[in-house]
Amino acid sequence: MTVNYKKLLFASFLIGFGTFTQTKAQILNDSTKAIYGSATTMVIREADIFKGNLTPTRIDTSLTNLHNYRYWYYDSTIQQDLGNVGTASQPLFWRMPTVLGNRLGRNAFDPYAANPARLEYYDTKSPFTFLNYYQGSLGETIFRAKHTRNIAPNWNVGIGYERVGTERQFGSLIPGRDGLVSHYGIQAFTHYFSKNERYRIMTNYTQTSHDHIELGGIRPEEGDNIDSLFDYKPEASWLAQAASEEKRNNLHATHWYKLLGAGLQLYHTLDVGTQVNQFTDDNLQYETQGSGNTATQLLKFYPRVIRNPSRTNDESTFRQVENTFGVMGSGKLFVYRAYAKRRDGSYTLTSEGIRRAAGIVNDDTLITYTDRTRRSIADNFIGGEAQFRLKNDIYVTTDGEFQIGGGDYRLNAEARYKFLSFRQTRASYSPTLLQRVFLSNHYEWSHNFENTQANQTAAALEVGYRKHYLKGQLQFTNLRNYVYFQDSTATEKGEWGQPAQVAGNMNLVQANLRYKFGVKSFVLDNNVYFNRITGNEVIRMPEWYINSRAYVYGPLFKGAINVQTGVEVTWHSDYYADGYMPVTQQFHLQNEFLVSRYPTLDVFLNVDIKTLNLFLKASNLNASVSSWEQGYFATPYYVANPFSFTFGIQWNFYD
Repeated sequence: MTVNYKKLLFASFLIGFGTFTQTKAQILNDSTKAIYGSATTMVIREADIFKGNLTPTRIDTSLTNLHNYRYWYYDSTIQQDLGNVGTASQPLFWRMPTVLGNRLGRNAFDPYAANPARLEYYDTKSPFTFLNYYQGSLGETIFRAKHTRNIAPNWNVGIGYERVGTERQFGSLIPGRDGLVSHYGIQAFTHYFSKNERYRIMTNYTQTSHDHIELGGIRPEEGDNIDSLFDYKPEASWLAQAASEEKRNNLHATHWYKLLGAGLQLYHTLDVGTQVNQFTDDNLQYETQGSGNTATQLLKFYPRVIRNPSRTNDESTFRQVENTFGVMGSGKLFVYRAYAKRRDGSYTLTSEGIRRAAGIVNDDTLITYTDRTRRSIADNFIGGEAQFRLKNDIYVTTDGEFQIGGGDYRLNAEARYKFLSFRQTRASYSPTLLQRVFLSNHYEWSHNFENTQANQTAAALEVGYRKHYLKGQLQFTNLRNYVYFQDSTATEKGEWGQPAQVAGNMNLVQANLRYKFGVKSFVLDNNVYFNRITGNEVIRMPEWYINSRAYVYGPLFKGAINVQTGVEVTWHSDYYADGYMPVTQQFHLQNEFLVSRYPTLDVFLNVDIKTLNLFLKASNLNASVSSWEQGYFATPYYVANPFSFTFGIQWNFYD
C-alpha cells in the first residue's frame, strides 16, 4: 500500500488543530457560548479590500438554492457537463476571458477547484467549523469541511478539506468498480492585520487532485438513433481504460501597507501555481474492416495514432510565478488602483511512444521513448482601475490592462444610475497555450493564431419594490478571429477536435431576465435566458433557457424550524451542443447530434433548524412518472442522470 504523506500530514495537522481549538473552547461556560453564532462569524474577501471595503459580512445561512448542487461548487454559473456531478464542464453561455497573455486553457475542472484569489477569510469571535455533505442515490457525493478561529482579534487562521465523488451510469465493466470522479482538495489560509491597521496580509495555499474516468460517451450500435441510445448496456462506452488526472497547487498572498491612511496604500500580490494534466488510455480499441488480405485495423474512437498503437500516456505541465506591485487608495467618493505585473513560467508537453530499437537488424525489439516540447512564459502588464461614486447605486467605473510587448489588452467602462447601468468593453486576447501548441499520441499541432478581438456593449436594470424584484441584462458582442475546436467534418482526415480560427466576424446577442415576486409565504422566481448568434456560428448555446422555481416558506412548530418547499423546473430549446474530447479535455463543435429540449422537474424541501440546514429532493421526477420521456443528454452521447433522490446538510458549529 502506498502512503500519501501529504494527506497523512494534513490529517495529523487537522486533528491537532481541532484538539487545540476544543481545549481553548472549553474555557467558555454555557452562558458565554450562547452569544456566539452567525451574527458573530464574519467573512471578508480580498476583492473587498481592493474596493476599499474593510467591513466584513455575515456568513450565508439562507436556505435559497440549498437543494441545487451547482451552488455547492466554486463556480455556480450554469454549466454544460457530462451529465453527472464532478464531470468535465464548460459555461453554457459564452463569456469573455478575464486573464490576458499566456493562459493554459484547460478549464474543464475549474468549478471544483478553489480559486485562490476568491477564497473567503474569516473574523470569528469563537472557533467556527462547518460541515457540508451532499449525497445522491446514484452515487453523487460532495463533502466539504472547514475550521477557522481567531488566534487574536486581528489574526485568523483556518484549514479546509473537500471531496467530490460520483459513480458512472454506463461504461461499467467490473461490478463494484463504478467510480467515475474522485476529487480531493485542501486549503490553509490566514488573515492578519496590525493593531493600528497599517499593515494587512491575506495568504492561502490550495491543493486539488481530480481523477476522472473517461468513457468517451455511449457507443451507438448499428441502427441506433438518439432515442434508442437510452437502451444502453452497462458496458456500452467507447473507452474502457481511459482516465484524466489533474493536480493543482497554488500559493497566493496579498499584503497592503498604508502610507498615508486609506487614501494611499502600497500592495503586492504573489501567485505561485502549478497545474499538471495527464491523459492515459491503456487499451486503444480497434475494429477490423474487410476480410482476408484486404482486412485493415481501424482505430475506433480517436482520430489517429501518432506514437504508440497500443496505449496513450500524455502529460501537460503549466507553471507560473506572478508578481503584482501596485498603489491603491479609497475615500468617501472614490476608489483607485494602479499596478505593474510580471508573469514567468513554462508550458511543457510530453507524450510516450514506441519504436524499433535502432541498429538492430531483423529484430522486432521495441523501446519506449518520450517526445517533449517546452515553451517559456514571460509576460509584463500594466493596469489600473478607478471608481467615482456618489452612492452605492450611483457610480462610474473604468478599468484597463495592457500587455507590454504583446497585443493583449482590456478596456472597460461602466456607469450606473440607481436601477440602470451601462457597460462598454473592448478586448484583445491571445489564444490559449493549448490552442497554440499541443503534443499527444492522437494530436499534434503548432499554430500561430492572431488575437481575438472583442467589442461588447451591455445594458442592465435592477429594481425591487416590496415583494417584487426585477433584474435584466442585454448585451451585444462582436467577435473577430475567434478560435474554437472544430468538428469531424472540418478536416479531410477526420481529425476532429483540433483548433481553428474563424476568418471573419460573428455577433452574439445575449439577454437574461429574472422576475421574482411573493404573496404572503408564496414565492415565484423565474429566470429566462436568450442567445442568438449570427455570422460564423461556431459558438453553440441554446436559444432559450428557462429556470423557474415556486415555493412556500415559513416557520413551523412555534418558530423552532424554518422550511422552504416547492418545485423547480428547468428547460432549454434544441441545439447542437458541443461534443467532448477527453484527450484535450476540450469541448468542440459538432453538427450531428441534436441535444433535444427536455424539461426537468425537481421537488425539494429545505429546512433550517438552528445551526443545521438540510434538504431533501426528488430530482428529475418527471423521468420516473412519464412513459414517453426516457431522459435527456447533457452533452452528445453523455446521458444525464435519470430520476434520483438526494439529500444534503450544512452544519455550523460556533464553539
